[in-house]
This record gives sequence, structure tokens and C-alpha cells, in this order.
Amino acid sequence: SLEILDEFSGLEILKVIKFEENRGLCEALNAGIELASAKYILRADPDDILFKHRIEKQFTFLEENKEIDVVGSNVMYFHDNTNKDISVSNFPEDHNNILKAYRKGEHGIQQPTVMVRTHVMKKFRYIQENFKSEDYDIFARIIHAGHKFANIKEPLNRMRVHTNSVSINIKYDTIKHTFALRDQIFNTQTSPLKMRLYYGYILNYKKYLIAKNPLRKYLYLGMAALFYPGKVLKRIFN
Repeated sequence: SLEILDEFSGLEILKVIKFEENRGLCEALNAGIELASAKYILRADPDDILFKHRIEKQFTFLEENKEIDVVGSNVMYFHDNTNKDISVSNFPEDHNNILKAYRKGEHGIQQPTVMVRTHVMKKFRYIQENFKSEDYDIFARIIHAGHKFANIKEPLNRMRVHTNSVSINIKYDTIKHTFALRDQIFNTQTSPLKMRLYYGYILNYKKYLIAKNPLRKYLYLGMAALFYPGKVLKRIFN
């Protein structure tokens, strides 16, 4: 809140951007990009918890790997009500597999974990009309433009999972819009069946994450596997 930010108003490194009215998440993100003057831009969502070594780890990675423009990491999902860890995500580490994920209409990085070279990020903007698919959109455009991506295997964020979150209660229209962006960016054509199957997988997998009853958890995991067996097996065995 602005009240909390006011407590840190004496910090020279902190710049607070205030809007007179709600202009949407994408416009807020773009305002931050416009104002950024450091070497790197780091994304962090308010619901998540950053491990104390995250910034140092990603900064060092980009300093040592000059060919990489965007670096993310895995996350540790944890339950909002119990604060207990659920599982670690399984994002691809190398550029080629990250690119394959985006070309399939999937996320190759977990957006709240990214650190990006500022000069690269300033070439692109979030689009408010693509809200709820805005992260896929911007990073798919960045990777399609030829910029190199990587993920650090280690989880550097704890990502909160709760029943009321937008990501848990994902709508089919969001999936449909994401695949429309995929087709536009990568010049592909996604069938309605593929979209329905992916929606069935993602909906059941997210229910698996938040379920507390062990029997119910693995029922949802089994349902997710019916829709997208390869994806679930990769998560289990990797």
C-alpha cells in the first residue's frame, strides 16, 4: 500500500509511481520500465516471497553469461493457508527448450522470477488488451525477436497458491487468447481440440496444487495426465 511505501520514502533507490486512477497492470508495468535506469530489471509479484539470495544469484548469472538477456528460475509453491511447501516447478533451463515451450503456447519462464537486461526490456511493452495473457505475450515476443533466455534450476521464489488467485481460477477464454497470441507471434495454427486439452490439463493441475486431501490431490493429478500425459510425466520424473 502507499502507506507502507511512505515509510521508506527516505530511500533514494526507491521510486514510487502514483496514478490518479487505475490504468491497469500493464500500464503500471510499462511505467516502471520507462523509469528504470539500472543495468537490469527484476520482476517481483506482491504475493510471492523472494529468497534472500535471488537477486545476487541472478545478477551474477547475467554478469557471467553475456549472451543471456532474460533469466528466470523455478519456484517453490506453497499453500497460503498452511504456509507448507507443496512442490517445486520444473521449467526448462536452456534457451532451446524455453523457446519450444513458447512455440507450443506454454510459459517457458515463470514471470515473477525474471531478471532482464534493461536495454532489452525497454524495446518491448506490455499490452493492456492482452491482460491475463500479458506475460506470455511479452516474453514470447522477446524470445521470438532472437533474445536468449535461461532458467536457474534452483527455486528462487516461494509462490503463494490460494483458492481465490487468478491463476488457480483460470478461464478457458484466457487459454484461448494465449493460443491466439501464439499463432500471431509464431505464425502457427492451434486447433480447438488442443486448446481444450491444454485447458483440461492446466485446470486439474492447479487443483492438484491447492488440494489438501491426498486422495483428492492425486485424483486431480490423474485427471491432468489424461489431458496432457507427457507434461505430467515430465513433472513427476524430472
